Amino acid sequence: MNVTLVEPELLVEVGVDVARDASGRWRHPARRHRACPDLSPSDVPHLTSPPH
Repeated sequence: MNVTLVEPELLVEVGVDVARDASGRWRHPARRHRACPDLSPSDVPHLTSPPH
């Protein structure tokens, strides 16, 4: 797997479904809800551990 690091420029609200198939792959793609140009990436707290 290749990883490309980027500098965040635009904050976007997304919706995700946590459902996975039998092999562990995500069943549904993330969906973009809206752009948040009034916020900067530094306004969002960093996750320190995976959500439960």
